Amino acid sequence: MNDRPTADDAIQAALLQNWKNAIRINSALIDLDKTDIDALCRLAFAYMKTGQVNTSKQTYQKVLRLDAYHQIALKNMKKLGSLSKKDLIKSTPLHATSPLMFLEEPGKTKMVECVHIAPIPVLSRLVSGQEVFLKAKNHVVEVRDEQNRYIAAIPDDLSFKLIKFLAGGNTYKALIKGTDTKSVKIFLREMSRGKKFAQQPSFTSTTSYIPFAKGGTISIDTNESTAIDSEDKEDDAPDED
Repeated sequence: MNDRPTADDAIQAALLQNWKNAIRINSALIDLDKTDIDALCRLAFAYMKTGQVNTSKQTYQKVLRLDAYHQIALKNMKKLGSLSKKDLIKSTPLHATSPLMFLEEPGKTKMVECVHIAPIPVLSRLVSGQEVFLKAKNHVVEVRDEQNRYIAAIPDDLSFKLIKFLAGGNTYKALIKGTDTKSVKIFLREMSRGKKFAQQPSFTSTTSYIPFAKGGTISIDTNESTAIDSEDKEDDAPDED
């Protein structure tokens, strides 16, 4: 890393869930520019993920003094008011995810734009590189976090395929690639195949490499439709936890 810290350095630290390093880098960025809202938000989030509740609140308050309507700061302040230090530490993933996990392998990996997105308070908990989990239902595959909270759903066409593969013994690793207030992108990797599908790839490859995108977001082209038929929307709505 260069002597002068950059936003990319801070994003990389967060992606690897190295919160101590994220605190150091974002603090250095704020020393250079006290009005850097992005750095303040990253710093507050890093404090939150290490259980430093009061310091995280104080940092989010600095964000709100600069932008009183900053949605992420407002939502996380509300979250901090209802969670204990123990809860916050418990929710932090225990293992960092290597950027190499995002390398595409033909037939074995796929970037997915999810549908039926959870509310912003749920999305605000997500971190790029965080592992999430697939839950097959009758007509849809849901994406849930480590505490079984609903995040989003896989589009119908891909859900249909995955339900069959999962029932046949295939296993998959799912990682958050990027989020905003209206979208969730996940990266799926086939980890093993059941006997029934031993010779059948899970996905149709559309690109040779998924770049590790700045800010944890990505834009790709795909030939597979992610549209949801209107008649299926009610059936595919997430179950209440």
